[in-house]
Amino acid sequence: MGKPRWRWRSDVRTIDDDPKAYEVFVQVGGSGKPLQYVGSVRGADPILAWHAAKEVFTRREDCTQLWVVPRAAVIRSDAEDRIVLSKGSARRYRLASYPSTRRRMRSRSELA
Repeated sequence: MGKPRWRWRSDVRTIDDDPKAYEVFVQVGGSGKPLQYVGSVRGADPILAWHAAKEVFTRREDCTQLWVVPRAAVIRSDAEDRIVLSKGSARRYRLASYPSTRRRMRSRSELA
């Protein structure tokens, strides 16, 4: 049997060990829209960090949700993960765009 494709690593790499740093995500445009990373703030505790993020990142736009996450909780990938992350699906029918692509191909073959 070959090398396992996925493995659990005990050497989880976090972005930073600064306990006062928080990463901020907002949802703009109503529920159902994706959260977007907008930046980072520093705060003595999560509540103060949330209020700082609210003042900095939601002053000009209507925000549906505001997430403030401790930077130490964010796990990052490194160069050795690039191979696993770049592999596309061999099963194209599992991709979200497959049905529309299939319909386009079918309509082109019918027109020809």
